[in-house]
Amino acid sequence: MEIEGEAGGGLVKVTMSGNQEPLKVTIAPEALGESADVVADLVLAATKDAYNKSTTTMRERMEELTGGLNLPGMG
Repeated sequence: MEIEGEAGGGLVKVTMSGNQEPLKVTIAPEALGESADVVADLVLAATKDAYNKSTTTMRERMEELTGGLNLPGMG
């Protein structure tokens, strides 16, 4: 499973696995005209977006697998 996060309206995209392993970073040429600090902030924001989407997706999948059971330590 690959989950993509983005920032800056898609100028920077980060792809992670379902286990939150970073797989790919894509930076649009338009972003390279910005300062290094701005690009770094966009990469960080895209990484956080991918991480949040990944954890949400995995939590939803676990809920599907457990049939909505309220298991200790899974919430």
